[in-house]
Amino acid sequence: MQPPEADRPDDNQLQAWLHRSLYRFDCPSPHALGEYDLDLLPPEQRTQIAAHVVDCDECRTELTTLRAFLSQPIELPDSVFARARRLVATLMAPAPRPVYGGLRGNAEPTVRVYEIEDVTITVDAGDSAGSLIGLVMVTSSPPEQLLGRQVRLLPAAGPPLVAELDDIGNFEFAGAAAGEYVLELELPESLIVIEALRVD
Repeated sequence: MQPPEADRPDDNQLQAWLHRSLYRFDCPSPHALGEYDLDLLPPEQRTQIAAHVVDCDECRTELTTLRAFLSQPIELPDSVFARARRLVATLMAPAPRPVYGGLRGNAEPTVRVYEIEDVTITVDAGDSAGSLIGLVMVTSSPPEQLLGRQVRLLPAAGPPLVAELDDIGNFEFAGAAAGEYVLELELPESLIVIEALRVD
C-alpha cells in the first residue's frame, strides 16, 4: 500500500536526502588523506587515493588546505630552561689544612663549595658509594622558598638523576655510577650549573 500523496516526499526533498546520505561516501577519511600526503600509506592504498583525488574537487581542496597548514612554521613557547639564565658556578679554593692533617686518615677533602652571584652550593660524598649530598643557600631568598626546586645530576650518557630541595635547602642523590657529572639547579630566574662534578 502506497502512502497518501501528502506524505510522499517530493523530488527536491528526495534529492536533498540522497545528497546528505551519499555526500562523499566514497571519499577517503581526512586521516587517510593526511597519511597519503605524508607518504605513510602502503603503495596500493596510496595509488587508490591518488586516483580518487584526480577526480574529486573536495579531496583536492582538503589536500591543498592540509599542505598550506603543514607549510606554516611552528613556533613553540620557550621552555623554562630556554628563558632562564645559565650560570656556571665556580669551585672555591678549599681552606688551608695543617701540614700533617693527612696523617689522621683524611688526606683528600671531599667537601666542595661552589659559588655564583648570591648562590652557594656545598656538595659532599654521602655515606655510601655513588651517593652525593648537598646544601643550597641563596642569600636573597629564605630557605623555605627553595622547597621543591629540582636538582638534576646529568651523566655523560643515560637518564639524569633528579632530587628536590627540602625546606632548608638540602638535597641528596643515591645510586649514581662513579664518574663525572653535570649538576643543574633550577631557580626561578636562572639555571645554576656545576660542571665536571666527580662522584665516586
